[in-house]
Amino acid sequence: MRRYSTDPDFALSARKIAALAFVPVNALETAFDELTLESPTELQPILNWFEDSYMGRPTRGSARQAAVFPRETWSVYQRVLDGVSRTNNYVEAAHRRMQSEFGMDHPVVWKFIDGIRRVQSGRDLQYEQFVRGEEPTRKRRKFIRADDRILRIVSSHGSRTNSEYLRGIANNFLME
Repeated sequence: MRRYSTDPDFALSARKIAALAFVPVNALETAFDELTLESPTELQPILNWFEDSYMGRPTRGSARQAAVFPRETWSVYQRVLDGVSRTNNYVEAAHRRMQSEFGMDHPVVWKFIDGIRRVQSGRDLQYEQFVRGEEPTRKRRKFIRADDRILRIVSSHGSRTNSEYLRGIANNFLME
């Protein structure tokens, strides 16, 4: 993490691994192999983990073992083209809201029930605001612009090298 925070080139190389999620499923094999060759050696453990979990290890011949998470599950390429949300931020936000309401990670049953009631009353209030015509919170302009840039890059897949494509995607998000 220290090198990621202080070395912009290393950070970009690390983000390219996450950018593989924006590659079409049928082009992942080549993109991953090229990324593995060009990545700093310090990223090799992460690339190995990624290969085991998301790509599947190569077997003898040209096949790969089954990955823990099938490519169709984690690839967001088609979701971007279809204009569908590519994250589960709504679920994460609900989880954070519940955790802050409980004030602890593992509440006892009665604290859990009371917390759920408080969260529900907040949701009821938000629903009533929506019903009376209030606009939902808008996405921040910088995220809208990043989404537009990502869509342009994804739409142009195949017109750039894999390295340029991954770099373009990786320049549009940060990992913290």
